[in-house]
Amino acid sequence: MTNWFVQNRDKKEEDVGPLRPSELLERVRKGEVTQETMVRKDDSPWFQASQVGGLFEAARRPTIEYFCPQCETEVSEPPVLCSNCGLDVHQAITRITENSIGNQADRSFSSQAGKSVKNWLLKKRIRKDNKKTDES
Repeated sequence: MTNWFVQNRDKKEEDVGPLRPSELLERVRKGEVTQETMVRKDDSPWFQASQVGGLFEAARRPTIEYFCPQCETEVSEPPVLCSNCGLDVHQAITRITENSIGNQADRSFSSQAGKSVKNWLLKKRIRKDNKKTDES
């Protein structure tokens, strides 16, 4: 797995890392890593985060979170066993979080992506419901 490192801006503290790719993505979403922030992958030389292909686009995409319908504990994408209550979760409660980083254009892109994800989830749910009806 790739390890990422983030150069500390004020140079008074140590660089941040190693980070998993998901942790780097989360730092972008929080605004801790900007396009000008210097990063490196494993032992490579430092370069601007804007050169990491797809990083900022991925940070704008909505995040889908899944929750157990019985105890509302966050779970991974179903089917999954809830670690809190032991329920075999086949259909979870979902929450879509739109990630808006940067300027207004970024927020507009995120809003369109959010609608796209909502439509995808609706189609997926309709297909599952139709499949259950066909099996009955």
